Amino acid sequence: MKHYEELTGGEGKRVFYRAERFKASTLMQEISPVISLDDDNFEIFDMSMSGLSYFRPASDVVSVSPEKDIPLTLKLGPEEVFSGSGKVRRIEAHESVEKVAIELTKGYLDIQRLMEQHDDLAMRRQLREGMKDISPLVPSEYKTVISDAVYLLRSVRTTLEQVEHDMPAKAPRREERIQEIILECERDALKRWREISKKSMEIMTTIRNKPEVMKAAKQYTERTLTPELTPGASWKRSYEKPLGYPGDFEVMNYAYNLAMLGETPYEKFCHRLGTSTGEFITTRMTLVKQKIAELVNNAAHNGVEQFNIASLGCGPAQEVSNFLRGHAQPVNVNFTLIDQDDDALSYAYNNAYPQVVQLDGKATVNCLHATFLEFLAAGNLFKKLDNQDMIYAVGLVDYLTDKRAARLVKDLYKNLNPGGTLMIGSMYDSDSSLEWQVEMITDWQLEYRDEENMLNMANSLPEDAVRKTIVDKTGHCIILMVTKPS
Repeated sequence: MKHYEELTGGEGKRVFYRAERFKASTLMQEISPVISLDDDNFEIFDMSMSGLSYFRPASDVVSVSPEKDIPLTLKLGPEEVFSGSGKVRRIEAHESVEKVAIELTKGYLDIQRLMEQHDDLAMRRQLREGMKDISPLVPSEYKTVISDAVYLLRSVRTTLEQVEHDMPAKAPRREERIQEIILECERDALKRWREISKKSMEIMTTIRNKPEVMKAAKQYTERTLTPELTPGASWKRSYEKPLGYPGDFEVMNYAYNLAMLGETPYEKFCHRLGTSTGEFITTRMTLVKQKIAELVNNAAHNGVEQFNIASLGCGPAQEVSNFLRGHAQPVNVNFTLIDQDDDALSYAYNNAYPQVVQLDGKATVNCLHATFLEFLAAGNLFKKLDNQDMIYAVGLVDYLTDKRAARLVKDLYKNLNPGGTLMIGSMYDSDSSLEWQVEMITDWQLEYRDEENMLNMANSLPEDAVRKTIVDKTGHCIILMVTKPS
């Protein structure tokens, strides 16, 4: 506790008390408060009990005299929440806009009450939006397919629950037998699931250019089908995105580890269905590992002593630990793993380092923690590193437009040594792509590309750069491979 003589008071201009100001976007995140002056409306920047400020275009011809009171009102959406008057006390220039500060001369802003009104209005708007029936926009054939999917999953659930109920608690090998039945259910259901996915993709293609219909179909899917799948850990994590971004390293680990997670047989079934859908993750990882092995062996054959490899957006980097495990390296291999997620880097390093130790100096693994924006400026990012003999980014351009992806390819190519290889992976655009499952069920938006789109990424590279594309065996992932001349 402080004594009175320790309370120092304000200094300089702070001697004059000023009501605490609050940034409007922090207080009222759902509905932006607006000030109305005559027929003009402006979003409020900040406010206090006795005043507020807003931005207006510097070219705005609104004439506000500092000598007279001006009537003003505050609105939250369509509702008026304050009426009074004020005087302009300050106008500050900010590039192409001006910040106008107003002192209230009639009335005051009850900040707490305004927040309560905001929360009440936001809740009511959420209820209206949530209860709004947009299902009539959903094509009837799409509803039929979703109904088939729900019927399939509920049939599996009922069957597995009955099996578990009928099998005595002390039956020999009970857990193993239930697990075998789950796998058998998955094999039978997977064929029907893929047919449903293909039909859904066909319908999705016909409504892709109708935003309102797509929105309605997506909402219909999330409210009808998604809850049937999220008992499975793989679907649940993909949909809820606990780390704040889709496709986190734990989602990838589900595909790698193939553990049968869940408390009930149906939870385990759903998880397995998700990891089977994500089979391309493992296949893609294996492709990268095999390419690393091929290039390292070629380097050794050519008398190279050191080989540098960088992975951009590395995730758990399972291919690195798999490559290093149990192999006597013919050359010194140096890996640089780059990711935006510190936890992913920690996992990747801890997974690979035991293999590094066993190789006794023939391999190194270093990690670089970078932001997603730094990924987009890869040219600057790679200035921190030596030139590389191989650079790969097999899950990054899924989140980039074609223009940004092409710029990334150009930047990465510049940082290859002569003879170096660049591998860029993307989701494959085809009539059997995973777009419906990923976007409509788990709200996970990606870019999908075919061979032409992938090759177009390399259009700005020198003519002598060797380009080719590879589609993985699942048909869900496509790789652009670029080799720099020696």
